[in-house]
Amino acid sequence: MHSIITYASNHSFEYKTNKSIYNILIGKKSHQTFFDACSQQLLSLYHSLPKLKYPSFERFLNSNDDQDITITIHPRFTYDSIIQTFSCIQLLIQTMTHFKNNHLDFIPITQQVIVQNKVKQLYSTIIESDLIDDLENEIEQLFHIINETCNGNCLIHYYLQGYEEPMYTRQQVSLIEDIPVTELFVHELNNLVQMMFALEHKEQFPILSQTIILPTLLNKTTITYHQLLKGLSMNEAAVTQNVKINTIEDHVLELFIKGYFTAYQQYVSTTDYNSFIEFYHQNRGHRLKIYKEQFNQLSYFQIKLLIIGIERGELSA
Repeated sequence: MHSIITYASNHSFEYKTNKSIYNILIGKKSHQTFFDACSQQLLSLYHSLPKLKYPSFERFLNSNDDQDITITIHPRFTYDSIIQTFSCIQLLIQTMTHFKNNHLDFIPITQQVIVQNKVKQLYSTIIESDLIDDLENEIEQLFHIINETCNGNCLIHYYLQGYEEPMYTRQQVSLIEDIPVTELFVHELNNLVQMMFALEHKEQFPILSQTIILPTLLNKTTITYHQLLKGLSMNEAAVTQNVKINTIEDHVLELFIKGYFTAYQQYVSTTDYNSFIEFYHQNRGHRLKIYKEQFNQLSYFQIKLLIIGIERGELSA
């Protein structure tokens, strides 16, 4: 826990408050916090410590107990998204091992509906298309990559469960690997982040890449999402919802931050890309007004959108 708090503090912009860092770690559901997490490359730590209390957070910040553990961050997925994706892989493996042993009467490793529905769809496709061997090869490749990128320190395989093969507890893993339980969380997070990087390669993982679950949208953002998909403009969505255009802009920013939208050119002219990106890379970590002063032709919404695209690694000069 301490190493995550320290990392978030060390990698936040100078003008950001401790409270804003805390909001990222506990997963505050606000558009400002979404943007803070994305723009500071802290997205995979969003909601990673939901039970953290502010007095404890401050105490950790002021202590010198640095565990000195390297932390790997993913710029395109939240912590919850990463965990749900791994749950999907866990359930898929559990389901397929039971299928191969002609025993489909089992208690699912997770009760999350979104995970169960995705696995049901994948299971049907795998069986109908005779892709069991392909799936097994992808699983072997995936955990090989995780082990390599984490310097031979892949731990999340202990949490896989198969036919008559229960998964290990964190305490058991701690004893087996001789790693303190307090440090396991970070090592596991690094494994999961590398897993997500690998799964983004759809050509290499045509089956497992389908287990990726995007971060959940806020309810109001979901409404806007479906309206925009139907062809409504942002102004029309604002009118139908009886809200200000700024609210819809926040929804659109959330859709880009969480990976539902990627067509930046629909909202910002490509002619503004290169000059802004170059300036941003030379002046990263400043307040928005600095960018506004330099690029007055861009709205604050467009500036935020470009920053999102840059930090997510989807826009480059």
